[in-house]
Amino acid sequence: MSDDVGVVSLGRDGVISKWTRTNQNHWQWAKLLDAGKEDSICFTYRRDRIAVAFPRIGVKVWIWIKGTWQPQRSILRQNVTSIQFVEDGEALIGGTSDGVLWHCQVPNGTLRAYTFLKAKVYHLDVNTSGTHALVSQAGGRAHLVGIQQMDHKGKIEQVYAMNGDSSSEQRPSFGAVFAGGCKTVLFGSVESNLLVWDKAKGEVICGLDHGDSEQVQAIASFDRGPNAYIVTGTKRGLLSWWKPPMVE
Repeated sequence: MSDDVGVVSLGRDGVISKWTRTNQNHWQWAKLLDAGKEDSICFTYRRDRIAVAFPRIGVKVWIWIKGTWQPQRSILRQNVTSIQFVEDGEALIGGTSDGVLWHCQVPNGTLRAYTFLKAKVYHLDVNTSGTHALVSQAGGRAHLVGIQQMDHKGKIEQVYAMNGDSSSEQRPSFGAVFAGGCKTVLFGSVESNLLVWDKAKGEVICGLDHGDSEQVQAIASFDRGPNAYIVTGTKRGLLSWWKPPMVE
């Protein structure tokens, strides 16, 4: 949530909930809305807007208006596997199981395909300025794609590849994310090392070593002014806090 006052989550039952911290050791739960009983894939939240993707019926959108979450026109694109609000919540980008990256204004825009990739998109991350997206795909590849400037929309500007088999269904447990003032990319792991890539060059600059037998399966990055951190979680329950490596 904005100002880091809480967490918004989507449950298996389709209920979107809000957890807000009332003091240091107490969290308060509240229901925001019921997205429906249809199996959902993913959701995204931006202040007064919520979107939920469903495999068969597309993307449902709600906007907070006059004290209630009011449903808007759905985006009728099936097989959406990842979504993110962009343009300060005025639009959505999404990825699909057949490798399409699309864009649509909210609530009454036209869906436009930006990029056609070769494998399932399973994760999206957008940089703080909203100009680029990291598109993670099955097969151990992530693409840096322009999403804002007219001459860069849909343009693949860099590729971060774990191996040469882009058709493989194998993938890391986490998608690529921006870090270190959006100068680096966190994506993939080798043995117990989380790989840190130079965003511009597409080269691995270092690995964050988690020790023997640790498998990284969750990552998060925080960038706000001089405060920049990386948090990682492993399969065995190790939670680590890192300062992002510097890029020259």
